[in-house]
Amino acid sequence: MEIPASSITFTFLILNAKVITKVIMNETADPSSAAGKGPPMERVLEGRSMARTLLHAMRALNASLDRVCLGIGYLCGGLFLMLAFFITYQSLAREYGWIMSPGTDQLSGYVMAMGSTWAFAYALQAGAHVRIDELMPYMSPRVSAVADWVAVASMAFFVCITAWNTWRMVRRSYELGAVSNDYPLTPIWIPQSLVAIGFSMVSLIAVYMLVHAVAEGALPVFHKWAGGTESYRAVSSLSLIHI
Repeated sequence: MEIPASSITFTFLILNAKVITKVIMNETADPSSAAGKGPPMERVLEGRSMARTLLHAMRALNASLDRVCLGIGYLCGGLFLMLAFFITYQSLAREYGWIMSPGTDQLSGYVMAMGSTWAFAYALQAGAHVRIDELMPYMSPRVSAVADWVAVASMAFFVCITAWNTWRMVRRSYELGAVSNDYPLTPIWIPQSLVAIGFSMVSLIAVYMLVHAVAEGALPVFHKWAGGTESYRAVSSLSLIHI
């Protein structure tokens, strides 16, 4: 199965850079959160305004994404677990002369390709990637928040290009009628489509994280302009996002 160089590069980068969406301006708005004392805080808008309605809608969407991505995480984990049992059986079958399944390498590659790219979506939403933050302790809360926003924007730009090129590869494989070199002679566009779907999910989540970060910073300001007020509460520990 042919994997583009851009996909390999993306895999390397995403495993070595954790992108965490800190809400722009929120850290400086609440002293205890900015100082790192106590649990993370989020703004609670009081009163009525269109900005408050939009913010609540985005937070509800974020909670739904948490649940969807958690399900994707369980799915990918289950695929890797079944793959481990499958490879273990194949090893034992080769040793003791049992019936073996043909196309082991092909099937294992397809599962790894799907499981890895789909799991990126869960890892990005859950903030589970490794973070290199040598300079973060030297930044002010506002500069740190802006740096995180730039990181999310960079991730969204890069992964959207990767998803677009992967779908182009799928289309070309479909037009050429390309199949795998070994049994079961799978049309290459099928496993490539699974990879493209995984990168597309990551791109959608990255773009949403970018919009969500801006909304969390801007909508409370618009709410105040409309005559509303705000307070703060601790972020629920059940959330998948670790700020």
